[in-house]
Amino acid sequence: MGSETNELAASMKQWQSLSSQAESGQLEIPDGVAFQCDEVCAAYIRHLTEMLAKTKNLVDVKAFGTLDSARQLGEKFERIAFSGDRSLHVVLLQHIEVIELMRSVFKRYFDEAEYADQRTLKSIDDVAAGAGM
Repeated sequence: MGSETNELAASMKQWQSLSSQAESGQLEIPDGVAFQCDEVCAAYIRHLTEMLAKTKNLVDVKAFGTLDSARQLGEKFERIAFSGDRSLHVVLLQHIEVIELMRSVFKRYFDEAEYADQRTLKSIDDVAAGAGM
């Protein structure tokens, strides 16, 4: 468990650093790449969200039967799917959190690029209006 937690923390820290770099203008992403990366992230989040919804139907403890060993086995599978910080449910939520952070980096870039484009267009319009065009 410690290894997975450390990897998640390292991944989150790396994307938080990239987010800060994007915000300060230190990170440059070629035109269109940020948008494409955001689209892939959005699709992956949809996929993970669908998987998350399916975890609700993953285990029916009662379906294992009434024997004590069957009930214990069902409860074990239920724990793997839903309980604790290593359950499938929690891991999917953590992955979604990392991908959302990735999206924030990409969105910040193309949001700022769009803002710069709008400022440039306004400047061109102002020059054209001043020249009587």
